[in-house]
Amino acid sequence: MVEHKWSFGLPKDGKRIREEVFTFEQGFAPEIDIDEKDASSWHIVLYIDGYPVSTGRVFEEDPETYHIGRVAVRKNFRGLKLGTYTVKFLMTKAKTLGAKRVILGAQLDKIPFYKTLGFKEDPTGEVFLDGGAPHMWMSKELKSKRRR
Repeated sequence: MVEHKWSFGLPKDGKRIREEVFTFEQGFAPEIDIDEKDASSWHIVLYIDGYPVSTGRVFEEDPETYHIGRVAVRKNFRGLKLGTYTVKFLMTKAKTLGAKRVILGAQLDKIPFYKTLGFKEDPTGEVFLDGGAPHMWMSKELKSKRRR
């Protein structure tokens, strides 16, 4: 059974997942992954049978734009759509906080994944380095549901 928990500020389970994925697996320095935004972000952790398997965060860039980041799924749990669920939860949270748009910096090899969720690449095509890894800005407009 998949459950999720929200936290304002980085929870221990979220930190462990990020260390495993970003530091040990992908080779990012810990001081690159853990930053000042963690304290002022909403974090989600997804659990399967009580075991933490996925995490991500969202924070306000401006009143209408929220930034999704640090989405990570433990290696043994990939392919189960947990990344999709994590990002969808983060978009929903942003929307409830007033966002009309979400942005993220995607690692280049993750762009196809984010496109499946409706994100569009920055029209300039500009690539930037984050922690030494090439990224590109992506965004998605959050549509409000109209009632008839």
